[in-house]
Amino acid sequence: MRANLSWVTSDLAVGGDLDYADKVMVAQVLEIIDVGITHVVDLRIEANDAEIWEAAHIAYLSVGTNDADGHVVAPEVFDRGVRFARLAVRDGGKVLAHCHMGINRGPSMGFAILLDRGYSPIEAFDMIRAARPQAFIAYAQDALAAHASRQLRKGGRPVNAARQARALQKHIDEVLTPSAVGRIRHVMRQNHRRDLGFSA
Repeated sequence: MRANLSWVTSDLAVGGDLDYADKVMVAQVLEIIDVGITHVVDLRIEANDAEIWEAAHIAYLSVGTNDADGHVVAPEVFDRGVRFARLAVRDGGKVLAHCHMGINRGPSMGFAILLDRGYSPIEAFDMIRAARPQAFIAYAQDALAAHASRQLRKGGRPVNAARQARALQKHIDEVLTPSAVGRIRHVMRQNHRRDLGFSA
């Protein structure tokens, strides 16, 4: 598979962006069409592929947000992505949630979509990690908070959001050992430096 994506369910994938080389990018787009992706949610603030996906007849939603230590993803980012994914699946479509590398933002949106589908936070986290082991899902807690707010707005059964957040964080700490977190952050820093034109 040339495309930078990992299937979490039969209709939800998470991943990274298209290649910068035109020939590779075209091959990736054709593959994404071939595997049946109909909707793309793009979490990058640094780029926008609207023209590419319009030409490919794939519905595209850009909800760009930053990816940096200490950043908090606003609830409306997850709300918009979840609504978009609901419509896609209702119409028999398949969704790709992606960012630049497919480590934090894209997988965090995939996590939000799984929560909306009724998976528990730990189930959703483990499903994404099983499908894409390099995923760090740094904004899982932000997605969980947005989900709890949506549930309350819809008049759903109140959940103990603080208890869920603590249980999820405990699980994340167990799964992502400090050495794994360090490796991921190192890769992210190196890629950021490369993107800015510095040598790695």
